[in-house]
Amino acid sequence: MAIHDRVDVLSLSFGGNPLPFLEDSIAIGSFHALTNGIAVVCSAGNSGPDLGTVSNVAPWLITVGASTMDRQFPSYVILGNNTRLKVNLPNNIFSTFI
Repeated sequence: MAIHDRVDVLSLSFGGNPLPFLEDSIAIGSFHALTNGIAVVCSAGNSGPDLGTVSNVAPWLITVGASTMDRQFPSYVILGNNTRLKVNLPNNIFSTFI
């Protein structure tokens, strides 16, 4: 119906264990929506902060997650000259430019 109704964005808050793309009805349906010009936003799931627990990871989806304010997420940036930087932002900074 969403494609027929010509919506611009679909917001889906379904979670669960990640599945292979060929078995993932959300990935398949959202790809069909994308080919019809509809952006699809999905929840990252509720399985926890462990490696591999994020669901809805098809590359054509916009996957959104949330966290508490008291956590830090270190990231690594590798520059063109192979310099590796570790970025660990304070709790009140949500983005940065290097």
